[in-house]
Amino acid sequence: MNPASPPLRLFDQVQAFQYVVAEKAPIYRAIVQVFSEARHHYVIELRPAEVLDRIRAAGIFVALGPDETLDYYLDMLVKWGNLASAQDSATVTRLEDFYRKRLLYRLTPAGEAAHRAVAEVEDAIGRSGRLQASMLVKIRDELRELTGDREPSELVVGLHDLNAAFESLTEEANRFIGDLDRPTGAKRMDEERFTFYKRALLAYIHRFVGQLRLLGDEIRALIDGIDAEALIDRALPGAELPPARDDADPRADWRAEWLARWTGIRAWFVGTASSMPTVERLAAVAVEAVLGLTRSLGRLSGASARSMDRAADFRVLAHWFGRCPDDRAAHGLWHAAFGLSTGRHFHLESNVEGAPSWWDAAPVEVPVRLRERGQVAVATGRAGAIPDYSAARQWLEQKRRQERAQLDAAIRRLSGEFELRDVGRLDPAEFDLFLALLDQALAAPKEGDGSQSARTIDGRVRIRLTPPKDDELVVLEAPGGRLWCRNHHLEVSAVEGAAWRSEAR
Repeated sequence: MNPASPPLRLFDQVQAFQYVVAEKAPIYRAIVQVFSEARHHYVIELRPAEVLDRIRAAGIFVALGPDETLDYYLDMLVKWGNLASAQDSATVTRLEDFYRKRLLYRLTPAGEAAHRAVAEVEDAIGRSGRLQASMLVKIRDELRELTGDREPSELVVGLHDLNAAFESLTEEANRFIGDLDRPTGAKRMDEERFTFYKRALLAYIHRFVGQLRLLGDEIRALIDGIDAEALIDRALPGAELPPARDDADPRADWRAEWLARWTGIRAWFVGTASSMPTVERLAAVAVEAVLGLTRSLGRLSGASARSMDRAADFRVLAHWFGRCPDDRAAHGLWHAAFGLSTGRHFHLESNVEGAPSWWDAAPVEVPVRLRERGQVAVATGRAGAIPDYSAARQWLEQKRRQERAQLDAAIRRLSGEFELRDVGRLDPAEFDLFLALLDQALAAPKEGDGSQSARTIDGRVRIRLTPPKDDELVVLEAPGGRLWCRNHHLEVSAVEGAAWRSEAR
């Protein structure tokens, strides 16, 4: 074995989880549940009779025989390490009671950890995932903070916040994509409800993919601009690591752990030499899910546009038969409709002249390669050149820069405090931003004074909307026509940079 390689590890069974898969698992789990609830009420130890009383009081079904007690199950839990027992001497009044089996049981740290793990597994089975665009904003903001001149302790806090946001994003996205792979259950859902659900889901995925593409380039640039080793070395003094019990170096272990985490974050947004960024694969899966949902909606719409009654289909077929000009056409329609034809293999033996018997014909040499692999294509020339997509990538990058420039201009145009009557005419980019801000503000909860505050998904713009005192309607000149709405009072501010209001308004 190479001396530089780490020592081999052997994973053994965890006895604390035996109670979940044992033959009488419901009884074991009921006992552990009772001890866990008792711990929440600061009750450390329980007697067997108290355990049984708590099980009955909690309404937990336990299939015990008429002469069966909990002693055997409690002893097995002690054997597996979930419980610990001690002699119960508090109720002893006679000498012979000391020689009887009178035990108190308590939940061990291993048993408590196993119970929490089982509860978390059960909770994860029924939990639905989310596409958290807010976590993308959180990751971007934490990366910006890490690029600044900060104290080691602040860098450690920033690294932990970045890791927490990243774990939340990846865990929820993985669970959400897994939910999309499950059957949609359209047959069990009302058609109208299914249609509304799918359309809402399409808008939800489209919104996340848009934010993913909007923030992905910025996050990728921030990661490329950070020297991971230098950052972790600067943060190391603020880790406050405890002294090691053996010859291991906790500082080296902490540094190696965070370098591995940073490698994972970089692979997610930047990629590696052999694989594309995980975020691009996530976007591709989300787009494929959108296409799959669109096809489902198309099939559902097509099914709703025609009758699904079998009797109606047969009546239409009978009408077609009635319009057949002769029997030949009727037979053709029958064959097309039902796929039935005559039994052509039932016939008398017929003599075929002019062809030699298979037994008398000369043998044909068939190469072994042809029999094993089938027909092999003959190479007709050199392989084609690898397509060059550099021009397409440049065009996409230029388009994204143009869209970001239009968005920045729209943010500067709408920043400030104004009433809707003062907005004036808006170009397409400004109008799209205005509608997005107005939609998020109206969807936000109302405060005590009736105003509503919201923030865009990318965190760049904050808006505060105050309702008008009357129901006066104003007209906004939009690129596609006119928009009539109430004369709200708006306060729009750009979070980054100075906000200014255009004089052209």
